[in-house]
Amino acid sequence: MTGDSGRPVTEPASPGGGKRAKAGGARSSEPVRIARAPEDVARDAERERVPTEPGVVPLPSEAAIAPPDSPAEAAPDPSIDPNELDLPHPPPERRHRLAGAFSVAALAIAAFATGLFLFNNLVMPRFIHVNAEVRVPDLTNLTVDQAEKQVSALHLQLSRAGERFDPSVPTGFILSQDPAEGTPVRGKRRVMVVVSLGEEFSSVPALFGESMRGARLLIDRAGLRAGGTTRAPSDEVGEGLVVASDPPAETVLPRETPVSFLVSSGAGREEYVMPELLGREITGVKRQLEAIGFRVVTPAGTSSVGGIVFQDPAPGSRITRDVTISLQAMGRLIR
Repeated sequence: MTGDSGRPVTEPASPGGGKRAKAGGARSSEPVRIARAPEDVARDAERERVPTEPGVVPLPSEAAIAPPDSPAEAAPDPSIDPNELDLPHPPPERRHRLAGAFSVAALAIAAFATGLFLFNNLVMPRFIHVNAEVRVPDLTNLTVDQAEKQVSALHLQLSRAGERFDPSVPTGFILSQDPAEGTPVRGKRRVMVVVSLGEEFSSVPALFGESMRGARLLIDRAGLRAGGTTRAPSDEVGEGLVVASDPPAETVLPRETPVSFLVSSGAGREEYVMPELLGREITGVKRQLEAIGFRVVTPAGTSSVGGIVFQDPAPGSRITRDVTISLQAMGRLIR
């Protein structure tokens, strides 16, 4: 009989067995049962449950793999400090990868620093310092054309920043500049200038019929200055209103020039200019003057006929209706 491993199994002799064999005279044909260990029984059952193929090694069971008292199943020991454990070091391959990454980063930083140094010290100076340094000339009190010639000779550029009225600088001349005179700059720098418009002029506004307050506001807005005021009778506008200005309306004047006002004091008496009456017939002249409201008299003892040889008021005098006109004739008729 053979065992599990194929080796012949020797049956153990039982007490008194020899005698039974001899008594029977022959060996029994019944199979002999041998007691087996429990682990052998479990291993055989596992082999029967997992069939194997030729060339395939069956996997052992978990019971065969896991050793007794496995550390994975064992409870942790509270007396052990994890910080004091001698943990395993990372494998050599991981250390080599970290060292390579640090080396690449160091090379990249060194290359960037070298490129920045070369750019600042070799490349940029070729663009920045390509033109020589010059000083900005004084451009004030020059015309734009004259200033353009000066800056062009220094390889600078001229630009007009604006214009401004200034009575002290003629029209078309430069008032100010930026950068200032003597500032060191490099070629192709732009110089900004402000050009004078000269003295500012204003036109006298129309003031006829305006009140004194309105006339002063108009004069101030025009950049002029209110001057003196003269009052005179006028039938054209009401009392206190402007009749005329001096200089008259639409006159062009420099700024801050004074403008005077003629203001109405109300309607005045009706006035006339005394005509030339000498040599004319006194009778007809006296009749005409009395017809328009004048009082005409002749001196006592003088003739009331003939040509006029004397008159009072004199010719060209301004008279009103309440003035008495005195006439004297030569005493004979004029034919």
